Amino acid sequence: MKRIIYLLILQLFFVQAYSQQVKQGTTFNYTFNLHGQTVPIEFSVLRFTDTLTLGWKIRGLATGTYTMVPTALQHGDKMNFIQPVAGGVIQLGEHETFFLISTDAFGKLVKDHQFMYDNTVYDFKDDSLIAGQKVLHVTAKDETTEWWILNDPGFPLVCKIQGSPFGINCLLNSVK
Repeated sequence: MKRIIYLLILQLFFVQAYSQQVKQGTTFNYTFNLHGQTVPIEFSVLRFTDTLTLGWKIRGLATGTYTMVPTALQHGDKMNFIQPVAGGVIQLGEHETFFLISTDAFGKLVKDHQFMYDNTVYDFKDDSLIAGQKVLHVTAKDETTEWWILNDPGFPLVCKIQGSPFGINCLLNSVK
């Protein structure tokens, strides 16, 4: 009985440690291609408790934040690509995430090899590496969009977007 309890405690510790690869202070450096323009953008995890607050910075010229509520982080099914507002605080809705998919969607991706976001079905294609991070490559069914998602159930960050119908493509360059 003691062995089982120790194994359960060890398993809980492993799951907790694994899901906290990304924590407060982690910084993500991206290159965005917006309608033919290339823009470097840095995102930082400013707060990661029940609510997630991501700060953004463009070339040190403009900054702002995106805030996601716990309901969205767990059950969200819409990706909000609202343009950042200099000095602005953007509070996303209960079903909206910014640059990551919800825990539920990630669970479906791992279990069923597909998930739905923004009324679009995404199918698993393969695993790969981006900026030294393990990612899951998905393609939109009947569309051109492809996403590469960090293989981390605690922080399923979108690391790359290609073929976006919005003309917004990006690539994660580094994680610090």
